Amino acid sequence: MGTKIDDLTRAVRRRLASPRALETLPEVPDMKRVFEQGRCLYEGYQRSTPLKYGSLGEDVRRDPVYRKALAASRLPAVESMVVQTRIINLFILIKFFLGKLPSQNIIEFGAFKGGSAVFMATLLQEYYPSARIFSLDTFAGLPAVKAGVDKPPKDFLEVNLDRTRAAARSLGLLNLEFIPGLIEDTAPDACRRLGSVGLAHIDVVLYGPSVFAQETVWDYMTPGGYVIQDDALEPTCPGATLAVEEMIRGRGLSMEQVWPQIVFRAYQQATRVLAVAGD
Repeated sequence: MGTKIDDLTRAVRRRLASPRALETLPEVPDMKRVFEQGRCLYEGYQRSTPLKYGSLGEDVRRDPVYRKALAASRLPAVESMVVQTRIINLFILIKFFLGKLPSQNIIEFGAFKGGSAVFMATLLQEYYPSARIFSLDTFAGLPAVKAGVDKPPKDFLEVNLDRTRAAARSLGLLNLEFIPGLIEDTAPDACRRLGSVGLAHIDVVLYGPSVFAQETVWDYMTPGGYVIQDDALEPTCPGATLAVEEMIRGRGLSMEQVWPQIVFRAYQQATRVLAVAGD
């Protein structure tokens, strides 16, 4: 009972708090900003630790651009399954880190009703007007699953792509394109059309599409770009977990951040680990 009251109190305080732009992130004392194996643990710590244990989440919720993007993503015609702490982490990555890269283009694999895509497109429109975002999904339910690995959710709701597109147009999001079809069919052309990608948001619950998405997008990632696996830590998404494990082994990757999402950096020097002959 006490926890519910505390949550309600915090929600009321957030609504009453005056908007204030978040200008900087907290520095991390006694930790150096060092890049090793293609990732910077300092930056992962700088995002995740004050978000989980400090006031960074509350500070983000007061940011007027965050509020605008969140409101857009909650229109009746769009919806996201991405939990709010992960939405906040996407905001932090886009506002404070994406601009340091050669490309600010975003590609999303797994859109549901387009909520997270609308959220990120609103941020791009504000911070990087020349950047684009492509959001890929079947928009017609889940494809075939891998027996013994995937455990698809039973409550996957019907999606109306026409309504989602209309909502994006009403918001003036000309930088956002929804691409329907199997990821295996649409991802190669979508990546080629973007040319370079600064952030890849992989929000796919199934093994096969997760593997295809992360393998396809890798060659289009700008140096230092962010590859985010949204579902790999969810106990209900073992297929996504297996896909990430295979990518780590195959590419010799190290994670920059493990909460609230797994974040990799596009480490161009990493080489695929070759299988032993006969395996």
